[in-house]
Amino acid sequence: MLLLRGSGKTAVLVERIIQKIINENIDIDKLLVVTFTNAAASEMRERVLDAIYKKLDEDPENLNLQRQIVLLGKASICTIHSFCLDVIKNNFFEIDLSANFRIAAEEENEILKQEVLEDLFESLYESEDEDFAKLVNTYTGYRGDEPLKNIILKIYSFMRSSPFPIKWLEEKVGMFKNNSVDGNNISDFKDFSKSIWGEILLNNLQEEIYDSVNSLKIIRNKLENYIELEKYKLTIESDIQMLKNLYEATNESWDKAFIFSQNMKFITWPSDRKLISELKDEAKSSRDSIKNKIMKSIKNILVYDSKCAYDDIFDMYEVLKILKDVIIRFDKEFKEKKKEKNIIDFNDIEHYALNILVKKDENGNYVPTDVAKRYREKFEEIAIDEYQDSNEVQEYILNMVSRGNNLFMVGDVKQSIYKFRQACPELFLEKYDKYSLDGNEQGQKIKLFKNFRSKENVLDLTNIIFDSIMSKKLGDIDYNEEEYLNLGADYEKHENSTGIAEFNIIDLKEDDENENVWKNEENEENVDSFDELQDDENIDRLEKEEIEAKFVAKRIEEIINSKALIKDKKIGLRPVIYKDIVILLRSTANSANIYEKELSRRNIPAFSDSSSEYLDSIEIQTIINLLKILDNPVDDISLVSVMRSEIGTFSDNEILEIRLINKKVSYYESLILSAENLENVELKNKVNSFLLNINNWRKESDYLSLAELIWKIYVDTGYYNYVGLMPNGALRQANLKMLFERAKEYEKTSFKGLFNFIKFVERLKNRK
Repeated sequence: MLLLRGSGKTAVLVERIIQKIINENIDIDKLLVVTFTNAAASEMRERVLDAIYKKLDEDPENLNLQRQIVLLGKASICTIHSFCLDVIKNNFFEIDLSANFRIAAEEENEILKQEVLEDLFESLYESEDEDFAKLVNTYTGYRGDEPLKNIILKIYSFMRSSPFPIKWLEEKVGMFKNNSVDGNNISDFKDFSKSIWGEILLNNLQEEIYDSVNSLKIIRNKLENYIELEKYKLTIESDIQMLKNLYEATNESWDKAFIFSQNMKFITWPSDRKLISELKDEAKSSRDSIKNKIMKSIKNILVYDSKCAYDDIFDMYEVLKILKDVIIRFDKEFKEKKKEKNIIDFNDIEHYALNILVKKDENGNYVPTDVAKRYREKFEEIAIDEYQDSNEVQEYILNMVSRGNNLFMVGDVKQSIYKFRQACPELFLEKYDKYSLDGNEQGQKIKLFKNFRSKENVLDLTNIIFDSIMSKKLGDIDYNEEEYLNLGADYEKHENSTGIAEFNIIDLKEDDENENVWKNEENEENVDSFDELQDDENIDRLEKEEIEAKFVAKRIEEIINSKALIKDKKIGLRPVIYKDIVILLRSTANSANIYEKELSRRNIPAFSDSSSEYLDSIEIQTIINLLKILDNPVDDISLVSVMRSEIGTFSDNEILEIRLINKKVSYYESLILSAENLENVELKNKVNSFLLNINNWRKESDYLSLAELIWKIYVDTGYYNYVGLMPNGALRQANLKMLFERAKEYEKTSFKGLFNFIKFVERLKNRK
């Protein structure tokens, strides 16, 4: 087995495939190449095809290479999910699945999941089950049972990253039972820090202590330069020593840390009204912040001594056992509902494939099925791209179809970014530690040291930063010279290029002149005072994201105005333009809108892939409100909203006049009465016209598809053309088109009708 780590992995993977074809005469359809995305699979096919054509140029009469071009069309170069789907479709009868199943859209699946959970809760409430009542009382408050439902859904989602979810759930709940942990009686552990829970809690506390001590040292170093501030420096040193003692106590035992924390007390800050010093006040403010933060952590973690902590764990077992039973019942009913609708969800793909490929033998061990053995005979080698992002389910599947010695894995744990999706980089690290460079009985690892994508200045800065912050504990690997990204590409250097790699720090603390500054790590100089950039806005009202957005927008302006040259593959050197610049965010859900507003304010054209952000736009909300009143006209808020929009064109005074017709009925009833009783003829005609449109659309909703109905509303009202004349009109029209596409997507699901579509859209919004 080979494990490849470093840059240029895909190129080497392509070369590996070509070598298998040419040197070992293995047909390409005898290889299984698993990629992370469909785009990566498509690119891999293109690169393999290009490589074959290059070899054919050298040897045009090579029949083997010519045959590979034909076989490439049916070669297994795909994502793991595509491979699993192939397994399911060819062996659906093995798991009692209908041959014509379909994969549910994510939103459809979420709605169905909610419906099943609500039905389950209703059934449990009606049964007056005492255990369920205990569970509800434990996890819910007077506001409702949503917290408990969220816990169930989160655990259900997480456990499905395990190859055998129910087994995983039972094992984890069983850990709370007073019988065994790692084969030992849990009550034998007198020191709670020796338990998995205590170890995690103390590690978290130690990190907080470490950070607090470092912050206090910075304050002390500032104070020690002034003799008149000596007593304040001594106070800070006392704090540092006390926290160091607490840290040492956490290394000894849980109870020593607990006892120490109960008796520890920060000494009073010296009072001296005669001494006026901004540094003294700054030190006190910083110290108070650090003190409050660390004391909050201590009170949240060191709550009990070891005995009480264990008792608390044991007491939770009965509650968690009930929770486990509810989750298992939910899992069963959700599966039945999906089977009833003949659908499977995205996670089902891997688990159904695993059920086809693995079985238990008479000793309870998991072994390959006959289907898995056929795949073993078929594939001469299995190549896995981006292996650091594999999870345990995928590992099981690929091991079942491999022979144990024909795996070729490429990846880099430094590039693992999907742990929040239950990716398991530990699988990569385990092999990385076991395999040797020369090869051993476990396998061989090959390190690729050169990076061919980035310029030298980018690589140098990256190495400096990650050498400082990435370690085995933080990042799963020690980032040292062996792990450095080394220049592999030969980029042409030219004048007036964007050749400086920058690392900018936004300092949110006030400097001596009481203004915020941005610092450039390259030259340590203030590059801009915040007063210049804040446009007279109150800094206290600005969130961190807004400050960052302002900096990024101004930096983009500087880059564009500099006329810096970049290399264009088609025309050579040219000045940088807006579309050459990309802003990468950790998450677009909460920040993209802030950046868009700031870029728009500076007339910088921008587009953000912010998933469901468009659903909050005024044009989408107007159409959704209109659909709501077609489904339920007595929805007063939605009705008035549509009437005030450009679809209804009613003024506030007209809306009030209609309301005064009869204040005791719903607004819709008042609207109907006004159509007959209004003295204002112009307004009366306006009301009748509005009601006529509503009634016509309601009738048409019975026979038109939802997408057709939405587009007809756009046309009938002229609303689509109207939003095109608004600021950012093209984007607003694109939003309306997006809603139209969502309607078509919804109609492919098992849900029908306006009401469910409105729930469908709400689900999309809640996913942000």
